[in-house]
Amino acid sequence: MGLFDLFKKKKTISSFPENELEQSLMQAASSVAAQKEFYQKLLWSQLYVLTGKESVTKEGVQVLEKDTTVQLVAFEGGQIPVFTSANRINDKGIVKEELYYMSLKAQDLFGMAKGATFVLNPYSPYGKELIPEEIECLLNGTIYAKIEEKEAEAKKYQDFNALFEKAARRQEDLILLDGYRRKPLGSAERERLEASISDFQKCLEILPVHWQSMVLMAKAYQRMERHEEALQQLETAFHIEKENHSIPLEASLEAMHLNDINKALFYSEESLKRKPDSFALMGNHAMNLLVAGKDNEAKEMIEKAIQLNPQDAVNKNIAAVVKDVLSGNRVRPGFKDAIN
Repeated sequence: MGLFDLFKKKKTISSFPENELEQSLMQAASSVAAQKEFYQKLLWSQLYVLTGKESVTKEGVQVLEKDTTVQLVAFEGGQIPVFTSANRINDKGIVKEELYYMSLKAQDLFGMAKGATFVLNPYSPYGKELIPEEIECLLNGTIYAKIEEKEAEAKKYQDFNALFEKAARRQEDLILLDGYRRKPLGSAERERLEASISDFQKCLEILPVHWQSMVLMAKAYQRMERHEEALQQLETAFHIEKENHSIPLEASLEAMHLNDINKALFYSEESLKRKPDSFALMGNHAMNLLVAGKDNEAKEMIEKAIQLNPQDAVNKNIAAVVKDVLSGNRVRPGFKDAIN
């Protein structure tokens, strides 16, 4: 089985880190790149594991015979606590009674307790759970390829975040996230919006389901009066993000720009499903119903909105329009009227 050091636990005060393995563990906690070095050091380092008293016949260095049974202390959940130094056992003063431990190379420990889950430094500021699949990959060497995959994935997200932030900055002062800005665009402003669209497209090449990029791209298209392209992005985002009510609201607006009353009604109703107590969304849906000739439904919807907020100026105006249309005192509003 190999050479083991058997000791009684000694109460000592120690700072973290106190050896190369602990230093490597600290670095690996915040850096994927440092994880490879941590695993390399871990495999060949001496670790400390708690044992039952019956496993110890005397203190000091002992050679255990082949097939010797060693009783390892485990938590209630079955995980085996293991430590990067003897001092780590006493971190935070959690362990108070006298315990016995043994020191052995990690490779030997993991081979001896195959299938077990270990908790490295459970009482310390820096620790780690080591699950059986992870340990198996460490022992057969495949863990390093997995780390390289994680490094590539981490870089992908770093590149994505930088690109997304750059694209969003291009749109500053040009779009409203909640609303529609009609101020004419200059050539330089159009170039900024076109550049933001290009950057958001690159974002979607990295993360194809990033609906936030789709929405901001749609807002740029909307600002440039490219409503068909805006609606296309919003519809894709709508099927990915199932809770955000602003996405179907914006899609409803774009459908009205395209004179597509069926889509406008569908999306204004969907926005209400996502936020059923919104008097503003009720007002928007009521106007779409009125444009579609669904007068009674429009009347019922706007009355419900007014009940929720009798002081809302927009809904009071919509209610007056609905009343006038129903009484024949004004022409039914069209798509442009609803948008304005």
